[in-house]
Amino acid sequence: MSYCVFCGKDLRKGGDFVKNTDGALLCKSCVSTASDIFVRKDTSVKGSLKAGDQPNKVNLKQIVRDYSPKKIFDALSEYVIGQETAKKVISLAVYNHYKILSMIDDSDVEFEKSNILLLGPTGSGKTLLARTLSKILRVPFAIGDCTSFTEAGYVGDDVENVLLTLLIDANYEVEEAQKGIVYLDEIDKKTKTSGNVSISRDVSGEGVQQSFLKLIEGTVANVPLAGGRKNPTSQQVVKMDTRHILFICGGAFVGLERIIAKRTRKGAFIGFNNDPQPIDKADYSLFHRAEAEDFMEYGFIPEFIGRLPVKVALNGLGKKEFKRILSEPKNAIVRQYAKLCELDGCELVFEECGLDRIVDIALEKKIGARGLRAVFERILRNDMFMLRENNRKQIVMTAEYVDRQMAHQEEDFMRELREAAGKAADKTSEPLSEKAMALEASAQKDAA
Repeated sequence: MSYCVFCGKDLRKGGDFVKNTDGALLCKSCVSTASDIFVRKDTSVKGSLKAGDQPNKVNLKQIVRDYSPKKIFDALSEYVIGQETAKKVISLAVYNHYKILSMIDDSDVEFEKSNILLLGPTGSGKTLLARTLSKILRVPFAIGDCTSFTEAGYVGDDVENVLLTLLIDANYEVEEAQKGIVYLDEIDKKTKTSGNVSISRDVSGEGVQQSFLKLIEGTVANVPLAGGRKNPTSQQVVKMDTRHILFICGGAFVGLERIIAKRTRKGAFIGFNNDPQPIDKADYSLFHRAEAEDFMEYGFIPEFIGRLPVKVALNGLGKKEFKRILSEPKNAIVRQYAKLCELDGCELVFEECGLDRIVDIALEKKIGARGLRAVFERILRNDMFMLRENNRKQIVMTAEYVDRQMAHQEEDFMRELREAAGKAADKTSEPLSEKAMALEASAQKDAA
């Protein structure tokens, strides 16, 4: 025997291996993978035993017993501001999903899972909702960036790689990973490139949708432990049943509101009635009226949309919600930066006028709640950089302080631009070196 008993690699071509008394061979790659699995498992078991819990186990009956849709809603509200309708729909859908899993072996009724589609503008809380759900329920969770996925056999990641992330989060316990949640981010970037039939394959758009069909609905998938593209001849795979995994897909769906408006406001885009909304005034409330035909016109195939029966629309955030996001959640930005300054012996004090000014600047960026952290970073950058050297004891965040710091940032940026422009001008005006002059003289001689 000259093949690895795990992955089937031909060891006659080279590579380290171990051999038992019966002559069975095990390659170095499989030994390393097995060692990594046991190390992760032992670490998880020790941590769980310290907390007094059963290691690596998702207790479905306890989840149903301890949580109701209202309790899940209240727990989500501690982290996610606004989006009341979305939180209600998601709380009920997730509760029903785990209630089905807890009794699926004891019931004579056959259930099917209800996967979720989240749509809303960027920075409205789609990813935060999914991540908070897994934290509340303490189940394995994985986020997959759909922009890197391609159809099987082409350059890029296969869709099964997201299951590997879920398996790692479950410490390689397949049974527990099969009860987890998978969030597929940026799913709107996987639309068909064109509504017309093409002779070339759409391996990044429609091809990925087709690859996800059986995965989302429920199938036994081959998950490569090494990641990357599947290659059964040279890597070992783990079989994972996706029937009980809850899939949540999310995306900004830029331009979908215009498709919905075209369907719901018949005659509004013809002749003198043509009054399209500018992008900065997009009516995201139309997302609540989205139907399957709108997603198909946007670029999704009907089979994919049909596998996401629960559609949840998130509203765009306004000034009131931004103000609450700054201070109300458990992970509020105000608390984070106050603690950072406190560790350096400085008290960070916020006044209402300062918070209002921060919110106004963040709204201008049009990138949702993520813009708040970007503004904070710019405002406090200079003072936090020299905080310990200046031995400053207090920073008061007022509207004047915010404007002054933003002006300093703009001045620094313009000064760097002028310095870069001056260096470029100096290079163009430098006299030719002796070597360059010799090369130029040689070129002129050749030309003559």
